[in-house]
Amino acid sequence: MYIHLIFVNNKIEVKDMKEKIKRFFIEKKELLIFIGVVVFVFAAVIGIASLALNNTEDPVDETPPTGDTPSQDDSQANTDNEPVDETPVEVVEKFILPLTGDYVIARTYFDDSLSDEELEAAVINNGIEMVTSTGLSYKKNDNSSFEVLAIYDGVIQSIEEDELCGATITIKHANNITSVYSSLKNLNVAVGAVVSQGDVIATASESINDPEAGVHVHLEVMNNGKYLNPMNIFGKEIDEIVETK
Repeated sequence: MYIHLIFVNNKIEVKDMKEKIKRFFIEKKELLIFIGVVVFVFAAVIGIASLALNNTEDPVDETPPTGDTPSQDDSQANTDNEPVDETPVEVVEKFILPLTGDYVIARTYFDDSLSDEELEAAVINNGIEMVTSTGLSYKKNDNSSFEVLAIYDGVIQSIEEDELCGATITIKHANNITSVYSSLKNLNVAVGAVVSQGDVIATASESINDPEAGVHVHLEVMNNGKYLNPMNIFGKEIDEIVETK
């Protein structure tokens, strides 16, 4: 009797336990569904964030789009097709010295406005007579020989040989201007030859006419037969030369 009651009581307790568990799951069903939804949403957010991070780390294609952007060859072709200004640039020449490098003016151009000391340097004493200088005499510092240059474009008008002055070359330029070079040797030109500015026409030498000048070239410049001071024409264009001393 006692045993039967215990069995019955145990059976009732087991049944009650099952009922409690069943009620628990029924009551917590909504909570479990909510937790499941939260877990699903959290997993989805993690997945989207991971995908976005991977896309950000992908290398960016910096290759410029083709088709609209001209290539280097096309740009070069366009440049080549542009009209080129082939108008020749006119080079204006100016009178130059008859030598290059360092030099000394051994004889100056005679001018009444010069001082007594300057006038003395403009007078040539050849031992027989004293003659005023109608040009400039150039020499090297060490009295060495040097090449004589044409001071401007022109034509060789005449060549003369003289025991006193050595060889003398006259060049005719435009605008009735002539240049005369004396105390020369080793001539490189002939009468009628066309010379350009800077051409070597001869070599400087000593002369009996002006022994004090040593190895030199004596340069005279004339416009329509009138002597000009060579110092006033260097660095000027030929159209700037006027008939003044």
